[in-house]
Amino acid sequence: MNQALRMAWLALAAALTANANAAVTATLDRQVIDELGTVQLTVRVEGASQTDDLDATPLEREFEVLGINNATQVQIVNGQVSQWVEHRINLRPKRSGWLDIPPLSLGGQQSPTLRLQVVPLDAGARDAIETMILFEAEASPNPVRVQAQTILTRSLLYTAGVQVYGDLPAAPEIPGALVIPLGEDRSATAIRQGRQYGVLEQRYALFPERNGQLRIPEVSVNSSVRLSGPTGTRRSGIRVSTPEIHIDVLPIPSDYPAEQPWLPAEDVSITQAWQPADPSFEVGEPVQRTITVTVLGNTGSAVPPLNLSLSERFFKQYPEPVRLDDGNSGLGIQGSRRETHTLIPVHPGETELPPLTLTWWDSVNERVRQAVLPGRELRITGEASAEQGSAPGREASEPSSAANAQPPALPEGDAPKSDNASHPIWLLALTAAGFLGWMATWLLMRRRRPVRVPMPHDAAAAAWKALSQACKTGQTEAMRNAWLKCLSAHWQLSAADTLARIRRTPDVQELLDRLNRSLYASDPSGEISGPELLGATRALLKEERKAERTAPPLSALHG
Repeated sequence: MNQALRMAWLALAAALTANANAAVTATLDRQVIDELGTVQLTVRVEGASQTDDLDATPLEREFEVLGINNATQVQIVNGQVSQWVEHRINLRPKRSGWLDIPPLSLGGQQSPTLRLQVVPLDAGARDAIETMILFEAEASPNPVRVQAQTILTRSLLYTAGVQVYGDLPAAPEIPGALVIPLGEDRSATAIRQGRQYGVLEQRYALFPERNGQLRIPEVSVNSSVRLSGPTGTRRSGIRVSTPEIHIDVLPIPSDYPAEQPWLPAEDVSITQAWQPADPSFEVGEPVQRTITVTVLGNTGSAVPPLNLSLSERFFKQYPEPVRLDDGNSGLGIQGSRRETHTLIPVHPGETELPPLTLTWWDSVNERVRQAVLPGRELRITGEASAEQGSAPGREASEPSSAANAQPPALPEGDAPKSDNASHPIWLLALTAAGFLGWMATWLLMRRRRPVRVPMPHDAAAAAWKALSQACKTGQTEAMRNAWLKCLSAHWQLSAADTLARIRRTPDVQELLDRLNRSLYASDPSGEISGPELLGATRALLKEERKAERTAPPLSALHG
């Protein structure tokens, strides 16, 4: 039998008898260490052919488990096969004194209990280490109001000769609080008691979600320090931890208005912007209004929705999606809420934008405050729609008394004579008064009639072509602009008179409303497509031409 076959047979035989006489042993590479030292625990399972998972949890009571390595070995001596699995565990003690290494279970067996002596450091070495590396943490302010901001700062200070292993701890996971990192970890230098330190700093904004006590657990980092002793200089590993912090979270104060949403912050401001920047309010002309609330010391989501309702008699509003933003300068959170509305004036007259007031809690001075955006008086120009009638608070003018005057009834027996008879003076006077009244009414109506803008026929054709091209693009703003110009060209009216005529025609007003919703509303309902707009406009103009052809001549109305 050649050597390869023999080795294969021996391995198979070892596998078949792997756990027949398995025994678990445990050894330490040293019996005495100081409290900064480490020790390696080796747990061997004799006769095992594969590694089993090792539960090292029992060791964590007295030790930090730094790492576990596993190895499987086979040894053949004079034809005898020996096989075992080893688990090598590196441990660092958490205290000095005699420490028990508890039994560990493997393969249905347990390792024996071992004892380790941990010698405490002398006072001089301990003081030296405590001045070489420090890991501090604080939360400010403390106490803090519920949902208000407090800043958690971690600072690792170290001197020359200290090495830090790995990265600093990650952001804390704190049940019952929102945690936001304030930028990247920062490096700096500091002087403490005449000694220079390097500093690694982490900052987090914490927002407690309920009142009571908030616990911030300790975190640790591994490092090594260089120590001098009687036998020379040695480097020892060390683990430093922050203290555990408890934050007192106070409830909403009793003097805060119960009907107002709770908003704690360090400062709150409200600003307003218009597009165009200095708008003139004219019936039918859209303007864009953007209001931004900025809060220092809280997030944008903490700002409640704004009450931007305006008079429906004077405006139509189309809100855009609300925008929430959060930023930080490393010192704290600055949030903002931005609400944008497109406003379309629908009625001329005097009105106002009411003031906007936002109640908030000053977390620095502990008092109720208000942020105010002042109101503004507005004058809307243009022509009112037929449905809206006269100006607010004013009744429509009475019809002309002359135009509605009726001749008095003639007394019986005074029937008019033949045409050849002369007319009485009072009848001539009455006829003259009626004619003058009719003329006054006609002149008044002519004066109020929209002024037609002379326009050649090819201009209307060009406007229709521009509308057709805009409808093909499907871009709502281009479609709306081309549609208004097309109607203005076909009706031969100015832009203002075109809007006035649209508002007097319900079917056309509906088309304009759908275009406005498509362009300005955040959730457009009844959105209109290019082909639909083109078809509706073609039908509208065709119906108007038909009505004009069938209308009686002016002479027939007054004959």
